[in-house]
Amino acid sequence: MFGSLLIVAILTGPIEARDMVREVAGVERASPGKPYDYIVHVRNIPAIAYNPEVREDRDRMAVKALRGQCKAGRIVGEDKLDTEIWGITSSYPDYVVLVKCRNA
Repeated sequence: MFGSLLIVAILTGPIEARDMVREVAGVERASPGKPYDYIVHVRNIPAIAYNPEVREDRDRMAVKALRGQCKAGRIVGEDKLDTEIWGITSSYPDYVVLVKCRNA
């Protein structure tokens, strides 16, 4: 039994802060003329230290996902995309966080 646990621990590896960025589903560059530079699609799946229902968590994940592209990111808005089919499915909504870079 100990051997099985050891193998699982080795295969999964340590949990690090960079693993939290996986909560971001995608990053898009905004169209020219928009008051923001990036559109960050934040995942709607809860994880350790991340709750998609908490705005501060979504904002933190969006800025963290842009760390290499946008050193001084500022949240300028967000949009909530309701993915639930009323009466058939229930799920968390998807969120889109709008980020303005001071260095862009």
